[in-house]
This record gives sequence, structure tokens and C-alpha cells, in this order.
Amino acid sequence: MSGPGSELEVRLSHRVHPGLTIEIGFQLANESGVLFGPSGSGKSTILRLIAGLIRPDQGFVKLGNLILTETEKSRDQPLRNRRIGFIFQDDLLFPHLDVLKNVKFGLVSWPDAEADARAKEVAGLCGIDHLLHRSPSTLSGGERQRVGLARAIAPRPRLLLCDEPVSALDLDARHALIDRLKRIQKIEAIPLLYVTHSPDEAIAIGHRLFLVERGRIVAEGSPLRVLSDRVPRESFRLRNVFEAEVESHDLDRMSTVLRIVDGPALMIRPLDDPPGTRLTVEIGADEIVLARGEPGPLSARNLISGTMEGIVPHGPETEVFVRTAGVVWAVAVISSAVEALGLIEGEEVRMIIKARACRVLRDL
Repeated sequence: MSGPGSELEVRLSHRVHPGLTIEIGFQLANESGVLFGPSGSGKSTILRLIAGLIRPDQGFVKLGNLILTETEKSRDQPLRNRRIGFIFQDDLLFPHLDVLKNVKFGLVSWPDAEADARAKEVAGLCGIDHLLHRSPSTLSGGERQRVGLARAIAPRPRLLLCDEPVSALDLDARHALIDRLKRIQKIEAIPLLYVTHSPDEAIAIGHRLFLVERGRIVAEGSPLRVLSDRVPRESFRLRNVFEAEVESHDLDRMSTVLRIVDGPALMIRPLDDPPGTRLTVEIGADEIVLARGEPGPLSARNLISGTMEGIVPHGPETEVFVRTAGVVWAVAVISSAVEALGLIEGEEVRMIIKARACRVLRDL
């Protein structure tokens, strides 16, 4: 079984070609990590070194108490014993098998009853239980990738590696798959390592970001903080993406209240989903207004108090990080507003958010 104790530890050196040598060291607990950096920086090679598809020149890979690779002692676990799930840019489904048989492909050694139960379980987690008897050729791109995800996690891996799995999908399908990955990482309680060069994806999925440049990790930390410090602000739009649950609807169904997991409630446009439905909500950092003190009557439906945890200037714009309970928000303001409002780390601030600024992400 997967679960606590599956921390990933990597210390590797590998010469890819004369212009690129991988020299990395990092740890990842039961959380979502992101290898972020430009094309050609070595991100995908790092995944393949961890998976055992490439043997490193030096170093080791350890997953919990299992040594996957250790060059000094010539240890190298065969792929079948590593218990690693891998999702690629291409879903790589078997076209001659239906969805159910694709999902069960890694369960051939399981007793039939257990394999059937596990296949149904992961089909529910991945939102494909209505597709089990369909051919892969009849599925959309988002559906195919969700089938690939179900197949990867069916054998209960201790680690999930994702190599730009949403790059071929449209925007809504990207959000939906990332939402699924976040939920599955939490439910399965395994480390997830995700490769991307998209800041928006990194912010949406990652607990921890490793910034990769020329085969080396040059920065590590919260995706919002690392990207704000190291990536040109104009190259991405900061978004707040949170897991949430439908809490209630008002009597005339003119609005719905969502409860952010480990965070505050949000009033949004009306949904048809019943209370208890889990979903994901996104709010752009530039769609939040900050205020000090009581702002008076508002047309905006959400007034949320929090504590300023960080202020990161970028010339004419500044990111302000605000903590509310267990979640941190990114808010984009013009830099002159920081002084005008007297924003200081550690002090209270209020966020004003319109209901229409809260976008619910759906599976496709």
C-alpha cells in the first residue's frame, strides 16, 4: 500500500550531452512538487532518471525505505519493482482495449475480484466510471488523459511522475486534469512530481516548486514565491486555485456559498450542484481588491480578512501574499497602492472579491 513514509529523496549527477549535465539534490514528501524551467533545462530527463528509464552516472534515488538507484553500490531496482506511476504528454492508451481493460492493464497479477474493485475505485477518482466500456478512439483528449491517470494509479504506486500531461489539452481540460491530480495526490497520499514550463500550471498544482536551469535546481519553495522572485511578471498571470465544497444555496438560488478547504467561505454565482459537492475554484490575483479597515457598503459579495505574509515588488506592480486560515492568496496591486494603503507584512488586510470573479473548474 502507498501512504506515509514514501518520501522521495534524489541526489544525482548525469551528463546528458556536452552542453547539459544534471546535478540535482532535493526531497519531496507526500505533496505535489513541480519541476519548473525552460525547455531543454533537463526537467524530463530528471523524471526519467527517477523512474529508472535512464541510469545516472552518479548518485542515488530513494523512495521511503526503498533504494531505487545507488550507483556507488551498483544497486538498480528493475522497473517492475519501483512502483512508480508515469503520465506522459501522450496518453499512450492501448487502442485495441476498452477503457476498463486499459485501467486494469497494470493489475494482471492481482486476483480478479481485487482488480475489478480497484479499477472501479480509480475510475471513480478519475471521473471515468461512465466511460469504462468505450474505445479510446471515441474519447476526448481530456478523457483520454484521465484514463491514462487511472491506469497509472491503479497498481497503487508509491510515486506519481507527470511529464507535461496537459500540454495537448485546451484550457478548461487542463484545469480539470490538474484538479483531478491534486485530489488524487491527497487521497492516495503519495509524492507527485510534475514537469511544466507553464507558471499557471505550476501555481495551480504545486505545493513546492523546484526551479531548474541548465540541469541544476537554482531555487526551491512555494510556487507563488519562487515565481514572483525569479520569473518576469509579464510572462504569467497569477491565479489563486483552491479546492472547495458547496456549502449552501440561498433560497431563491441567486447565489451559492463555497467553503474553501482549510480556508474561508466564498459567495459565487449560483450553481446547480448539491451541498457537499467537491470542486475547484479559481480567482485571478488581479481580480482582488485590498482594503485597510472597514471599507463600507460594497456591491462585491465577499469581504475576507487575512494577514499579509509577503510583499514582492515588480516595478509598477506588486504581489501581496495574504493568509486566511490554512491558505495563502496572491493579490496583484499597482506598486503605488502599497504605500498609499500602508501595507506592512504581519498586519491585517481585507480582500474584496466579486462573485463573478470566482470561476469554477469542471471536468470535461
